[in-house]
Amino acid sequence: MKAEWEPGDGERISNELKKEFELTFEELIPGILHNFANPLSGILGRSGLLEEKAKKNFELITDNDYKTDDEILKGCKKIICDAGLIVRETDMLFGLFNDVAGKFQRLNDTGLQRINLSELIEAEITFFQFYHDFKHNIKKRMTLDREIPEVSGTKADYSNSLSAIIRHSMNSMKDSELKELVISTAYDNSHVCVKIKDTGEPIVGREEMLENLSSTGHFLHDPDGEKGLFYALSLLKKYGALFQIAYESGFNVISIRIPYQGSGG
Repeated sequence: MKAEWEPGDGERISNELKKEFELTFEELIPGILHNFANPLSGILGRSGLLEEKAKKNFELITDNDYKTDDEILKGCKKIICDAGLIVRETDMLFGLFNDVAGKFQRLNDTGLQRINLSELIEAEITFFQFYHDFKHNIKKRMTLDREIPEVSGTKADYSNSLSAIIRHSMNSMKDSELKELVISTAYDNSHVCVKIKDTGEPIVGREEMLENLSSTGHFLHDPDGEKGLFYALSLLKKYGALFQIAYESGFNVISIRIPYQGSGG
């Protein structure tokens, strides 16, 4: 018997996905620290060199009665170059900070709004670069249509659900010889379409999962082994999403269709 979506379901599912995300912190934090350390080391090292070069040039100027020569000009050029490199390293560090801050802002943004899923997926993939295995060992292919219509919802829900699906793909490929993730977005006259493919182990209980998701959102019971994925799809069901799950040519294929305003769907 199919059950109706109940008022507390969304919050309960969101909390389950947040718990799952928190369990990845042990893997995530080293990646964040490593990525932050690279530009920070560059900034600190170049700042020290810049200070030495500035002191040396100042001594040349004061010993030269303010007359410029080739050595002084060369020193000035080095100072300018180092200053530029420090600015670039600082911009990189600030960008990394924004990637982390943006993720946590999305997870706490519960206001109903219009959302471009291509832009949100791109931001999620950028954040996933903090996972060492995802960054270095998984081949990524993205085909994101930036002109897709916006869907209605909260960034917290979409960030929670889509990142959980991507995390499921990442984990399913841990023992795969070929690790490839393919994400595409498109749209038709009624729905925005998101397709996520991976070369991981086939999804357990696909038919049971789809049967449970055929309700209006509430589920009869959790399937075994794929709870994170199931919770993620359940949360998207809140927005009228339709799903297909298949295994084709060595790829798990998760297709998600979400109606957009004015589509008539």
